[in-house]
Amino acid sequence: MPVYSPEDEQVVADLTQQTAFSADEIRNMQDNFKKLAASKKDDGLIDREEFKEMLSSHGSSAFVNGLFRMFDADADGYVDFKEFVISLSVYQNKNKTITEEEKLNLLFKIYDVDQDGEISRDDLFTVLKSCLESNYLTLDDGAVGMLVDATMKKHQLSAKGGIDFTEYSKAFQHRAAICL
Repeated sequence: MPVYSPEDEQVVADLTQQTAFSADEIRNMQDNFKKLAASKKDDGLIDREEFKEMLSSHGSSAFVNGLFRMFDADADGYVDFKEFVISLSVYQNKNKTITEEEKLNLLFKIYDVDQDGEISRDDLFTVLKSCLESNYLTLDDGAVGMLVDATMKKHQLSAKGGIDFTEYSKAFQHRAAICL
């Protein structure tokens, strides 16, 4: 059974306050995180390559890069343990402290490939194609383009022709209202 330092226990205590994960779940995540963070370079952090390896990603890395941007909250190029658990809690709807807008902003980052503040047709095409490839699914570019075009037609596009964060948020609010 692993021995946890007082610092580790404080991190666990802090994360149980911020998330709906139990202390045991967080300790298990911590044990796995340490293994993942040591897979390429034993520095206690997960870099982009370790992250891609963790996801066993296949094909283009656009979707994985978007997820990495979500997990790397401080944009320093690495995911530390707190970022890891907080992002998982957001992704699994187990975060006690994040607002709905903050959650949507994190998810928006996955699709904003070029990080210009909008989801362009190219951004959406790239992420959708990458997501399909990472799951060993293939559609020809014409079929992916049709899905992207249908999605873009459903939204009020910005002056630049993309989906901005406001429109993205409206789409989620509308979807949530339908589900109620």
